This record gives sequence, C-alpha cells and structure tokens, in this order.
Amino acid sequence: MKISLFYKSYITKACSFFVVFSMVFVTPLYAHANGLTDAVMAIFGGEKAQADETASITNDAVRNSQTIPLLESSVNPDLKNTNEPEDIIIVQDDSFIYSDGSYIPDVKFEKSSISDKINVYTVEKGDTLSEIAEAFDVSMNTIRWENNISGQTISVGQKLNILPVTGVKHIVKSGDTISKIADKYEAEAEDILIFNDISKGDAIKKGDVIFVPNGIIKAVAVKTSTSSTSGKTVSSNTKAPSGYYLRPVQGIITSPYGSRKGGFHYGIDIGNSRGTPVVAAASGTVIKVISICKEGVKSCGGRYGNYIVIQHPNGTRTFYAHLSRVSVNVGQTISQGETIGAVGSTGRSTGPHLHFEIENANGSKMRPTF
Repeated sequence: MKISLFYKSYITKACSFFVVFSMVFVTPLYAHANGLTDAVMAIFGGEKAQADETASITNDAVRNSQTIPLLESSVNPDLKNTNEPEDIIIVQDDSFIYSDGSYIPDVKFEKSSISDKINVYTVEKGDTLSEIAEAFDVSMNTIRWENNISGQTISVGQKLNILPVTGVKHIVKSGDTISKIADKYEAEAEDILIFNDISKGDAIKKGDVIFVPNGIIKAVAVKTSTSSTSGKTVSSNTKAPSGYYLRPVQGIITSPYGSRKGGFHYGIDIGNSRGTPVVAAASGTVIKVISICKEGVKSCGGRYGNYIVIQHPNGTRTFYAHLSRVSVNVGQTISQGETIGAVGSTGRSTGPHLHFEIENANGSKMRPTF
C-alpha cells in the first residue's frame, strides 16, 4: 500500500510551517481581512485589491469644504480629515462666524453672567486693542462700544466684554421691536432675527439680550467719505455701493454673506482652483500683507492664512484671504482689476477658494453686491 505524500514527515512539517508563518506574520498585515480566508485571498490578490482601491479613490469626486467638485486635486488628504474643534462655529470651511478665541492657546477668558455668548477677557501686559479685536474676530469699535472705551487706551487687569459678533448688544426695553432695534443701529432686521434665532412674529420681552450684527453706535461712528475715483458715496452701513467693487475672482459663491444662527459670515467665499488670479476689487493702497503661511497651519494669519488688506478712497477696506500667493507689498498703490495674488487654501481652510470681505471705516461689514 502506498503512503500518501501528505503523511510524509517532511511534507507535514513544511505544511505546518507555512500555516504558522501565515498566521503569525501575514495575517496581521491584513488586519482588515475577515479571517484566514481573507488573509490568504489578500496574499494572492493583493496587487489587484490595491489597484481596485486606488481606482476607486481616483474615480470618487473630490470635494472641498464647500461641497463642490474641485477643478484640481485636493489638499493633502491628511488635512481633509483634521478634526475641527466643536466649540468654534464655522460655515462650511474656514469662514468664521463666531470665534470665541479658544483656538488660540494664549487667549484666556471667562463667560459673562449676562450671556454665555459674551466672553470676558482680562487685559495682559503688552496687549493692544487691535490685537484683542483680531483674536476674537470683532471690530475695535465693537469692543469700545461695549466697554465704554474711547481711543486706544486699555489697562493691564482691565476686564473687557467681548461680543460674539461685530456689532452691538441691546437690552430690550418696553416698546422695542426688531425693526426699531435695526433702525436704531443701522442694521438689518433679518440679520438680527437669524443671529438670535428669533422667528418673525415672535415677541421679545423687556430685559432680553439681543445681539445686533454690524450694528453701530451712531454717536461715535466714523462717516465714510465720497470716493474720488467713482463719485460713489457709501450711504448704507451694511450694503456695498453698487458698481464700486469689482468681483475679485471668478467662480461659484460657496458660502454667502450674512447671519447664521448664533453666528455671522462677514464675507463671501468664492470657490476656484488653486492658483487662479485674484484681482483688486477697487483701487487703493495695500495696508496689510501676510504671506508666510503654509497650507495645513490653520492658525496662521489669524486663521485667514495668507491675506491682503486694501484701503480704498471711500473709507472702506477689502480683505482677500486664504491666498496661495501674494503679489503686492504694504504701501503699494493698486488699480482696480490689478492682480494681487492667487487663490489658495492657507489658514483655516479645507479647499482652495477666496474669502472676500468689505469693511466700513467703523469696523462693520458690508454685503457685496455681486
């Protein structure tokens, strides 16, 4: 009787060695496989599986934070999966509508007893009003009005109430309506309703705390002057003069200007491919440039990455954020339509786009007309 090959000692040892080797060394490499069968399939079909996976990734529509297909490959995948702090409210991407300063390790503050949306910051040595305003993403006038400050003077140890949005705080009095409050502070009633999560028709009662996005205290508001280039005057605190500003870049508006529940988006986001030229919306002088930011460093440039600020003859300023490249310098005179940089994804951004803002001389923001 012939003995089967499987019963020969050296064959048995070889088979046993192969099984043990596979379980000890190979199976962990394919920890995603369900059981030994999948591991063995992975060994012999690994190259095909990897190719299929690569093809799947390639064929999937790559989307940026504004949920539109990009015109080019996306940022490093590791950046797309970065966990965002839940206590900072954003609109689809970087566009801060409520920044409580908690993303900056050195900023320490308390919550106000008046409202948990109001932060109380204690001034430290070396602080300036402009730096505090930038850290909390509100205008200097917002801090001045809330804390009865004139000029730039602040003192070490002074406690400052910081509102959650550029604008003013209003304590409801008898007879107040949203419409009356909006008129008083030259603001938009719709913005007040949305920001404070108030439905039309809802009653407001005496003592309620109402935040007025882009509201101003008229007694100290700085009036804008007539433009020497277009003859246009900024007649509204919240709406940009028609025709004064050119669209700075072509593309889809992926996040519009305006109030959100509990927050406010100060500008518009325009999605386009990385490297697309960005032009000056109006003639003016470059007053600020940040150009050292790299993609992935979200706190760089005060969250806006590489950005440019241009001062215009009518008293307003325009902001161009998340740039991949800056082509101008501080002090440079710029003509409307002149290229100043390129679309990018620096700062707090998960996809290439331009964040564009228009700011009044009093620090309030205006709604672009395009």
